[in-house]
Amino acid sequence: QTQVRNLTKLLSGTRHTSNMHIPGSHLRRTAALSLIATVLPSSAFIGGNIISPACAASTGSGIPSTSFGVRSNSFARPLFVRGGQSSINDSTIVRNMSTSRKAPATESFDSSPFNRPITKVAVVGGTHGNEYTGVWCIKAIEHQRQQLNKNNKSKSSAAVNVFEQFPTLDIQTLLANPRAYMENKRFVDTDLNREFSKEKLRKVVIDETVMEECDIRNEFCSEDDDGINSNGGSNGALTYEAVRAREIESLLGPKFTEDTEGDASSSSSCENPATDVVIDLHTTTTNMGISIIIPEGDPLMAAAAAYVMQKCRERYGEDGVQCCMHALPKREDRLNLSSCGRHGFTIEVGPTPQGVIRHDVVEKTEAAMHALLDFLHLRNLELQNSDNANASPSVLDQLEQTYPSGIVPCYRSAPAVRPGELSGKISWPNDPANPNFPALMVHGSVQDRDFEPLRVGDPLFVTLDGTVVPYDGSHGGEVHLIFVNEGGYYYESSGTGIGVAVKSRFDWQTGWFLVESDDEGGAIEEVILEEKDSYE
Repeated sequence: QTQVRNLTKLLSGTRHTSNMHIPGSHLRRTAALSLIATVLPSSAFIGGNIISPACAASTGSGIPSTSFGVRSNSFARPLFVRGGQSSINDSTIVRNMSTSRKAPATESFDSSPFNRPITKVAVVGGTHGNEYTGVWCIKAIEHQRQQLNKNNKSKSSAAVNVFEQFPTLDIQTLLANPRAYMENKRFVDTDLNREFSKEKLRKVVIDETVMEECDIRNEFCSEDDDGINSNGGSNGALTYEAVRAREIESLLGPKFTEDTEGDASSSSSCENPATDVVIDLHTTTTNMGISIIIPEGDPLMAAAAAYVMQKCRERYGEDGVQCCMHALPKREDRLNLSSCGRHGFTIEVGPTPQGVIRHDVVEKTEAAMHALLDFLHLRNLELQNSDNANASPSVLDQLEQTYPSGIVPCYRSAPAVRPGELSGKISWPNDPANPNFPALMVHGSVQDRDFEPLRVGDPLFVTLDGTVVPYDGSHGGEVHLIFVNEGGYYYESSGTGIGVAVKSRFDWQTGWFLVESDDEGGAIEEVILEEKDSYE
């Protein structure tokens, strides 16, 4: 342990005064991780496992690495250590945190996302066509727009008109998958929420004149292959969702910068897309309550998530809302629709059946959405009135009072391993005759117990003859299941199985997971990913 600390300090070069992720110091720390893993025995690391050099590799951008080393063997190891079930106590957190929380220390005042007004907001429903709650919500917003244009107040005094309540925001709506919505299906060909990678988007060329003549927000504009050309794919074939994704990206984005001809790897995410914040509304068949899903590394959305959690818990209690963070700090690595905007925020509410509108689920969805809009609007007002010495405490001050240490509890989702996944899952084998039909049934003891712990040996699946298949520890000794028996995850295109997460915490000022550090030398933990087809 002394060797670990001394070598980490030596390679760190400097001591950092807070646990902010200062780019230069992090690169030095990850370099230290790689060397330590090479020269020291495995007992220096949690669980007795040497950290793969690939896990500690630098991205070269000042962003903590999200390159996960994959090992396939029978030894069960922690799936994701960094930001996981840390033993660090709150007093240590406070000691290591900066006392100033007005803006991230790693950015200038002008470049900080906290000091850039948010104007363009897109509220999206129907990304999955049979999730009707989101469609109801965007229809309600458009109804509110009509009422405002008619100068006619809503008949219900309890109703919120978002255009009156949040006037600093330019709010637009989008029916993401109109064809699947009309057919009451999750998707037509493939899951739309997995179609926003660079590789997939670049295969579709759309006719801009066709787009200008069509209402992309409510219609599929490339009917009968009009205006579509293929730059790849099998025999030039493109799925409906692939083309629809490109239409959406042209409206909300662009997501990517122009790259060198033929070189997909040379592009990065566009810093100035047309949309500031994309709010994607989803429902789940699982017992997830109100679930806020954000990516790691976006401080504005981290602060917004903390604010939404506070407001929703005032109404629905501590267990009524949870935050799940994906370890995908780079926008270009995200496959989902909300990554088309500068910031993405997903709201999932359940349980509710597919193709059904429930009043209570709509209310919860709108409560979370309104809290997010409230946060963005209040921050805009504060920026407009920044010279007013008599201004009331800012929304960031409110967060500091709610979370004095600056740390917000959350669940860290497992990294995706298979194509079509936004996060990792415990997959089940499928029926040979139908890739969408599981060959194992979810055990009753875990059904409806989302976010609760699962330990090695606990019942997990049941076979056709009634044999109980226990959890074998492939994702760590104790994990928390999410999206348990989600109807949408029966589809191969969406990634079959049960979601996996660990309890974690993030700093709302930086948007990064909390990384446990040794006394002063810096981080000594990184992510370990185990790919193991144990249930196949």
